[in-house]
Amino acid sequence: VKSTGMLTTLALTTTTASSFTVSTFRSLPLPSSFLSAPMASSEGLTDIGSNVGAAGGISTADESSSGAPVLPSWKERIDISIAKSRKTRGSNYVQISTVDNTDGTPRCRTVVFRGFQKLPEGHPTLIKCSGMSSVLKMITDRRSQKVRSEARACELVWWFPKSSEQFRIRGELKYVGSDEEDSTLKTIRKEQWGNLSDPAREQFFWKTPSLEYCGEPSQIPAGGRDDAGSVVPVPDTFLLVLLLPKRVDYLKLGDNFHQIDELISGKEEWAQQRVNP
Repeated sequence: VKSTGMLTTLALTTTTASSFTVSTFRSLPLPSSFLSAPMASSEGLTDIGSNVGAAGGISTADESSSGAPVLPSWKERIDISIAKSRKTRGSNYVQISTVDNTDGTPRCRTVVFRGFQKLPEGHPTLIKCSGMSSVLKMITDRRSQKVRSEARACELVWWFPKSSEQFRIRGELKYVGSDEEDSTLKTIRKEQWGNLSDPAREQFFWKTPSLEYCGEPSQIPAGGRDDAGSVVPVPDTFLLVLLLPKRVDYLKLGDNFHQIDELISGKEEWAQQRVNP
């Protein structure tokens, strides 16, 4: 965290009750030897990876001064996993499962993780872990089946083959569209539209997904740009998708280590518990 030319880090204080470890944080000065370049404003796989130290690892459990086990949070763990995999093609592909409200059957698809969304302090959508935003960002088409008839409760699965780790992130989906009233979220949606690649923008001008094929679409703005080369306004079909996490199930196969993190109070306090693999 950068503030008036000084970097700070987070000191971990823990209490233990009923086998759960509850973590709170306070700021401490970071030694100058650990100073690194500031993180980009739009955090993604490359940005996370470029700001992790060369050691790039995190232990399964440490000990506090009282001798009680201290379990790193899921957010600390996943940042390290992302950094290790940032050069692996497709490492930002994740699977999201939901339930269809019409018949109760499951749905699962692969989407692209586009970073942890930074939000202003106190914003109603902000959920933090280890002092950082833990709100996951993705995109989708408003006309898709998951938007039209599926529940907002979901679980995301992210497998990291390089480190043999699996994260199952359970929470609620929030769709941010053209009818969004929150000014902050409206701005984030517009920025994300501009950050897309040209081919990705074109997809939101295709014909309605999942209907019978009726030929190639016509009159698509090439690259989602106008004749002057500027990005066209955000279409109604484009939705920003935010996953607000509530529970994370972490499994590391190499060590047979299994941990569950649960949001237990407000939007920042998490409890960690080691469980049988």
